[in-house]
Parts: sequence; C-alpha cells; structure tokens
Amino acid sequence: MNRFYVPFHAGLKNLWIDSSESHHMVHVKRLKNGDNIVLFNGMGDECSAEIVEISGSKVKVELSQSKTISKETRVGIDLAFAIPKGKRSHFLIQKCTELGVNKLIPTNYERSVVKLKSESSGKIEKWRKIAIEAAKQCGRNTITEIGDVMDFGNILENVGIYDLSLFACNQSDSNNLKNTLQEHLKPNNIISFIGPEGGFTSHEIEMAKEARCKFVSLGQRTLRVETAAIAISAILSYHYST
Repeated sequence: MNRFYVPFHAGLKNLWIDSSESHHMVHVKRLKNGDNIVLFNGMGDECSAEIVEISGSKVKVELSQSKTISKETRVGIDLAFAIPKGKRSHFLIQKCTELGVNKLIPTNYERSVVKLKSESSGKIEKWRKIAIEAAKQCGRNTITEIGDVMDFGNILENVGIYDLSLFACNQSDSNNLKNTLQEHLKPNNIISFIGPEGGFTSHEIEMAKEARCKFVSLGQRTLRVETAAIAISAILSYHYST
C-alpha cells in the first residue's frame, strides 16, 4: 500500500492535499480516482484513504477513522552526532530513522570536519525531508526529529533531562556498552554523543566527565560517524525492545 505523510487531524472525513506528497501521488505514482492509500501524520496516527478527486497536483481524499499505531522503541533515543562530509549525513539520517531514533541533533565538536552555523536551515530542511521519506519507507508513523545545530557544550548543559547519557569514546576507562546497558534496565530516554572521526579533545572528555556521562566503547576499531551512529542506534533499539 502506498504511504504518504500528511499532517492530518483525527476526526476529518475528507481532505484536500496540496503538497509535494500530492505531486508524488499524481505525477510519480500515477494514482487515480478510486485508488486506496495510507496516510500518516508523523504523530503516531495513520488512516486508510481513497482518492476521490484530482485537480492538477491537488488531491482530495476520503479518510477512514484514524488509529494510533506505535512502532516505536519504548525508550526515547537521541543522538548528538558530529556532521559527516557530503552525503554520508543523508545515509546516517535515513538509517537512524529506520532504526527508531527519536531525535538527531547535529553537533559541532572541536575536531568536527564539518561545522554548521545555527542558521543552516537549508541543510536541516533537506535532512528533515530525508527523515520523512525514511519513515514512509519503513512504516513508522512517527518521524525522527532533526534538531537545530548545537555546540557540544550547550547540549551538555541540558544533559540532566536524560536518564542515561552515553559518551562513545575509546578511553582506557570506557566501559563495555553491554555492561552499561545492563546496569540501566528501564531508562525513559537516552542521549548518545557520537564524535568526529578525529576523536574528542581532552577538554571535551573532561566536560563529559563533569556532566557524569557514561563512557562506553563500541569496540577497538575507529568507526566513521555514520557507522557509529547506526551501530549504537541498532544496539539500543534491540536491547530495549523487550
């Protein structure tokens, strides 16, 4: 069944869609009157719908009763990731969305190769579109939030809102990730810091220790940013899925 993202409200009987999604329906999927589709609103709700009228790129649909269908991990997972070069960031966002990450926060670290300004709205908007497409593909009814660009220190100031803060770092005193997770059986939300391939600076490590982050290792190999982000997302999603 074709799935489309439309931010509808529960209780609607019919709806005109005039967006990139309606353009996709008409000009890419070549859908016609009488075709059935599925809409999801990004807030956990989905409903079946029937196309009843097409006017240019505008599509009118009749909606069945919406229902909340959650396919989310019971633990909210946020990632504060160093921004990789080029389209590697697209792959990171796509796969982390598929794995159920709640929020992705593009983060400027001291050794970041790519540093964005807070007003880099064009790139952020592109990433948000990638998250929507990934949610459509994998069947999630909730879309991974792409946060605004932040500096590492600013995120640490609010790290206390999380039940568990993971600092992925190959320090000699870093704990095995499996052991750390077994010590935290029922966190409601987790943040994981994924640094640049050049590693964290000694200053950032001291800041993380002062903020009482849990230092964890993802193994002895140096991983690319997107690999580390996907690996820890998959591990957390699996570990807290039961």
